[in-house]
Amino acid sequence: MKKQTNLPFLGFLSAAVVSIYSALVGGFIFYISQTSLQPGYLGIFLMLILFVFSAAVTGTLVFGLPAYLALNKKIKEALTLLGYTLIFSLLVILVTIVAIFSIYD
Repeated sequence: MKKQTNLPFLGFLSAAVVSIYSALVGGFIFYISQTSLQPGYLGIFLMLILFVFSAAVTGTLVFGLPAYLALNKKIKEALTLLGYTLIFSLLVILVTIVAIFSIYD
């Protein structure tokens, strides 16, 4: 019996983990901006390395499993999973925009 993969749930899970990771990084950047620290060169270095690390982490979370599926000749499943992940990510973006405008209006 072939095991059926729940692609919508995996897409939601990927989008949720990316959102949580982004919230943590955003919280870190917000915290640093609220302190009186002036890290100078090391601060610039930290932000650049954090940018590269974040691109790798989020890229792996969004594209990792779809790439694996595509390499195993499961193109339809790969594109479907990527689509679900992007749709759920777009929903997070829209909810965040609505929250910003409702809080600061």
